[in-house]
Amino acid sequence: MTDVAQPPPPVSTETTSGILVSTTFDVPGYDVDRFLGATFGLVVRSVGFTKGFTGSFRALKAGEVPQYTQVLEDSRRHALDRLLDNVRLMGGNAVLGMRFDSAEMGQGLAEIVAYGTAVVVSPKA
Repeated sequence: MTDVAQPPPPVSTETTSGILVSTTFDVPGYDVDRFLGATFGLVVRSVGFTKGFTGSFRALKAGEVPQYTQVLEDSRRHALDRLLDNVRLMGGNAVLGMRFDSAEMGQGLAEIVAYGTAVVVSPKA
């Protein structure tokens, strides 16, 4: 008897909010019914004194600086949550072409934005 490799289960792009998020400009198995326009979620964050102080010392040696990594990860999640809130307000159920961008705004402040195109999708018939 020959073992036949089974394909991996499909990876869901659905978030816990029920909104589909794709970094591509389509969602396999779905049709785009309506484009609603550009949408974004924006966060401006400060590292904070304690994380900035300990992170500065960690940065003196090579390697990852976990204090900064955690701040950036939390900020991206927060920006994505705000993006999803905006999509919902626009009447959408999906985001296509989702991207992150960030910029330094000054002394210890960083802007993180999640953006994409809000759409209404439905499963293909």
